[in-house]
Amino acid sequence: MTGSDGKRRDIMGNDAEQQPAPSRHVNYGRKAWHLAGGMAVVILLVRFAPSKLPAIGILVFAVAVLAALDIWRWRSARGDRFFWKHLGFLASEKEKRGPTTSLYYAASLLVSVLIFPRYAAIGAVLSLAAGDSTAAIIGRRWGKVRIAGKSIEGALANALVSFILIRVFVPSTALAAAGALAGAIIEVVPFRHLDDNITVPLAAGCAMLAAAALMTG
Repeated sequence: MTGSDGKRRDIMGNDAEQQPAPSRHVNYGRKAWHLAGGMAVVILLVRFAPSKLPAIGILVFAVAVLAALDIWRWRSARGDRFFWKHLGFLASEKEKRGPTTSLYYAASLLVSVLIFPRYAAIGAVLSLAAGDSTAAIIGRRWGKVRIAGKSIEGALANALVSFILIRVFVPSTALAAAGALAGAIIEVVPFRHLDDNITVPLAAGCAMLAAAALMTG
């Protein structure tokens, strides 16, 4: 899109020439790791229903291990070398300056399982584990139309995959649609100080709660 001053602009009207071109590189190892972890949590929620304790226990353990690993690599050159040698394929360059994405991811799943009823927790987990990963892969490789750096193609793929998977585990089309759409929409909204790993599952879970309240009210 071209503005009145002749400069190319994105769909939000931002100066496209001042924005770096989105990377086409996708860390498939990290996406697979996150998907596997999320699916494991969903399986635990389904297998041991109505109890959420097994899923909570696994997530508490994961958060503790990942936090300890981050502390070790920040405080020890040996820990830092160990991390980047053996686990660097799961990380990105920005994680050299802060917590690993996997720590945010595991902590966000833990919070979702703790605060939401089981059906909404499943939707929250799948929106992040499957939907967000799908958006990243489709958006970076085939995305053309962008909003604040995120692609419409990725968002649509996110919503579709999330809806299908949530519907498999949650016997309500309306609830699955609410969670999938909320997660996909919030994924493309830029939050300066909040990570997608936090906003996506919370949005999906809250949307499912709201939809359930409307359906029963």
